[in-house]
Amino acid sequence: MSGTPAAAPAPEQQPASRQPAPEQQPAGLRHAVLGAGGVGLSLAADLARAGQRVVLVMRPSSLADYRGAVRVRSAGQGDFRVPVPAVARLDEPVDVLWIAVKQPRLAAALQSVSAAAAPALVVPLLNGIDHLPLLERDFGDRVVAGAIRIEAHRTAVGEVVRDSLFTQLELARRNGSRDGLDPLVAALRTAGIRAVPGRDAQTVLWHKAVLLAPLALATLAVSGPLEQVRAEAEAGTLMLACARELCAVATALGVPDLDPDHLIRTLESLPGRTTPSLSRDPAELDAIGGSVLRAAERAGVPAPATRALLRPRNPAAPNNPNTPKTRTHGQTTKAGSGNA
Repeated sequence: MSGTPAAAPAPEQQPASRQPAPEQQPAGLRHAVLGAGGVGLSLAADLARAGQRVVLVMRPSSLADYRGAVRVRSAGQGDFRVPVPAVARLDEPVDVLWIAVKQPRLAAALQSVSAAAAPALVVPLLNGIDHLPLLERDFGDRVVAGAIRIEAHRTAVGEVVRDSLFTQLELARRNGSRDGLDPLVAALRTAGIRAVPGRDAQTVLWHKAVLLAPLALATLAVSGPLEQVRAEAEAGTLMLACARELCAVATALGVPDLDPDHLIRTLESLPGRTTPSLSRDPAELDAIGGSVLRAAERAGVPAPATRALLRPRNPAAPNNPNTPKTRTHGQTTKAGSGNA
């Protein structure tokens, strides 16, 4: 991806809502990105730079400091800055609503989307496997599972650092239908994103979860990057055992094409600097770890390594991010959506 800026810097002042004039609107799908963290900013910037119509939906407190453009810094893909309009509430129709908030904020964030938005497709990019039913209650069969693979984190309002060499996004409906997905895949590819149609929603979410959950839980447990997990024998052993457990869980639930040996090789080949977002925001612990543990219990598959990685390091601390929300089988665990 070229590092040449796509446009001149936007003005410093940002009103409550800024939209390009109608004659400046490029053709293509109309996108709204709910959430202006690392994933949301990165996606919005790529779409906007490719000429797609896109608007960011962000918190009023962030909107007040937003300068009308997203700045992307990427050693592998180059730096650029591109104007992207932003609003605190989405009141205009869109074709695609991307949901890039984290699961603890999902219900509150959806209050920023009015019925007038009427998206034809709703694509959550959350970690974990439990968020689709909540969205399907509001949007029905318009919900499309999304799994994004990217390393990106927000450094300031409207600014994102991207460490990954590429962005990959897998999409699938719950029933495996590709109805309405081909134009979206084409739009993403035009924006330089490796868009891949998936088999079905459950497969898409689980294929990401079996990699992300062991990695995220282990790095959180050692409070460091993957290289620290590898340096601590117990943590490294638990991470690989967790990966095998989750492959067994997913297979028991009917998810196809999971090879635990291949998954182990993937974990062993990742760069030592790899640090999933859970290390920066433990609020996702339930979405990433609690959801797969509950699935193991439903499937009747033992998951002692996963349970061990979820065990609170200091249960007495009232605000400990590892403190569980529910108890199952006499063991305290968290209860509980791309981002590595």
